[in-house]
Amino acid sequence: MDVAQLYEHLPDAVYIVDSETSSIIGCNRAACTDLGYTREQVLGHSVLTLQRDVMGIAHWRKIVESARQSGSYVFIGHHICADGYELPVEIRISIDQVDGREVFISVARDISNRMQQFCLVQQAPQNVWQGLHDVADGVWDWQVDSGQLYFSPNLKRLLGYGPDEMQPRLDTWKDNIHPEDAPLVLSILDEHLQGRRHLYEAEYRLRNRNGHYLWVRDRGQVRERDEQGRPVRVIGMVFNLTDLKLQELELQKHADYDALTGLFNRRRGEDLADQQIALMRRQRRPLGLALIDLDNFKQINDLHGHLSGDQVLQNVAAYIDEFTRRSDVLFRWGGEEFVLVCPDTDADGMKMLMQKLCHGIAHLPLPEGLESLELTASIGVSIYPRDAKLLVDLVAKADSALYAAKHGGKNQVVLYDDPCCCGSCSADIR
Repeated sequence: MDVAQLYEHLPDAVYIVDSETSSIIGCNRAACTDLGYTREQVLGHSVLTLQRDVMGIAHWRKIVESARQSGSYVFIGHHICADGYELPVEIRISIDQVDGREVFISVARDISNRMQQFCLVQQAPQNVWQGLHDVADGVWDWQVDSGQLYFSPNLKRLLGYGPDEMQPRLDTWKDNIHPEDAPLVLSILDEHLQGRRHLYEAEYRLRNRNGHYLWVRDRGQVRERDEQGRPVRVIGMVFNLTDLKLQELELQKHADYDALTGLFNRRRGEDLADQQIALMRRQRRPLGLALIDLDNFKQINDLHGHLSGDQVLQNVAAYIDEFTRRSDVLFRWGGEEFVLVCPDTDADGMKMLMQKLCHGIAHLPLPEGLESLELTASIGVSIYPRDAKLLVDLVAKADSALYAAKHGGKNQVVLYDDPCCCGSCSADIR
């Protein structure tokens, strides 16, 4: 499938990039127009040859890892056009899978006008710079040598502080960045200070005086360097994105989550599972995939109604979710079936974990009026790379093992290579 065709008529340039090599494997019409190349010429390039601000394959791999951790990546860079012009662009990267291959969908927006305005403002007289206080939600000015960091009154108000609060030093800012966002934000700032990024720009969560987090977009630039090229003064602006980000997260939630159980839906779950398989492939570690199916669930719907069946599914989903580790991927496969992906877990580990899970489901308290029901689950397990190397094949092998578990008496765990897959089940835990 030519993924680039899906983006052919978008006004922004879109590039399909091989995450391992950074090669451009697809692009839309706007990308060719921006660069001044034919499509064939663009496809002969990579991120390393088109993007001035990606400094070699090691730098690219850092970007890849950051994108994998957060699911996306945003940065400011410069595309090198056919005539030598360096086009400033805001690049948003998202991850996708095409025919089992991880690719990056890179949307590059021309920000020439924005950059011109930004630079003009920073070079303007002091009274114009002060006028930014009325434009941005916050302004900051960092004197690197002394460590002094000026926070504008607007920025203090945004974070709930009084005029004389917030100590004017870098740690005041660093200590209030959300712990999950801090490594990436500080890495972006460091890359800009080293001259590897034209701008410092990051979206992250910043803690206010009451301990709550606001989403902000932070943009800055080194405006003075000493004779050795070391940064002396950095200034920037902060914009409050909280309302916009909450709307975006809500939309993302509807797109990625199953409405009934609150777990990842099948589409999002398969994407995350593929990412974990790719990670285990690089680390040469095993991975277990379990297909979990509730036994005799149709009888619950038939005898007690679908509302009761929904309650049972919600209880089971919540229990399995609580059972899993942070690195695991759990999603609803469909109906009363769930998929659980366990990175860095071999056959013995999966068998032990799934037997505990199977036992726990059998003793799970049921909603009022359903206490007399006997709820159990059958679980089929496959192992990467022993049984298969692709998600679709791992699911197929787990489904075969699940079939053996069902026909071997239910309420049990079967691995794909267990003897019971050939007719004599030995994993009964009742």
